[in-house]
Amino acid sequence: MLNSFKDSLIKVTDLAILFASIFTFLAFITPKEGPIEPLIESREAITLNQSELRNAIEAVSESRTNIESINNSINQLNSRLAGLDTELDSAVIQDLQRQIASAAIILQREQSENNNLQESISALEASIDSELENISNLENQTTKSISWIQPVRKNVEALANAAGMDGILAGFAALIFCLVCKRRQDWFRRIFSTFYK
Repeated sequence: MLNSFKDSLIKVTDLAILFASIFTFLAFITPKEGPIEPLIESREAITLNQSELRNAIEAVSESRTNIESINNSINQLNSRLAGLDTELDSAVIQDLQRQIASAAIILQREQSENNNLQESISALEASIDSELENISNLENQTTKSISWIQPVRKNVEALANAAGMDGILAGFAALIFCLVCKRRQDWFRRIFSTFYK
C-alpha cells in the first residue's frame, strides 16, 4: 500500500514538473504583455486633442464669418468711395479711406489668426492620427500575448531575477534529467554497466 502511494506520488510529481516546464517554456516564447498605462495615456490624449480640435474648428468657422463680414464692409466702403467726387467730398473720402485702412488691418489680423488656427487644426489631426496608430500598435502587442500564461511569466521572471536565468534553466534541466533517469533506469544501468565493467 505504501509503495503504491509512493508510486502515485512520484507520477504526480513527475507530471507537475513536466507541466511546469511546458508552461515556463510557453511563457517565454510568447510575447510579454505590455503595460496598460501607455494605452490609457494615449486614449486620454486623443480625447483632449479631439476636444481642442472641435474648439479650433468652431473658432475657424467664426473667423471665416468675420473675414467675410469685413470683406463685405470693405467692398461697401469702396463702392461708396467710387461714387464720390474727389474735389467736393475730400473730407468724406479721407474718412472712408481711414475706415478702409482700419478694416484692412483688422482683416489682415483675422486672416493671420485664421491661418494659425488652420495650422493648429493640422497639428491636432496629426497628433490624433499618431495616437491612434500608437493605440493600434499597443493593442496588437497585447493581442499577441497569451493572457492566462502571463502570471507564470511574471513569477518565473521574479525567480530569474533572484536566482539568475542560468540557475532556472539548470534546475529545469536537472528535473527533466531526473525524470528521464527514473523512466529509463534499466537502460542507464545497462549502458553504465557496459562502460564500467
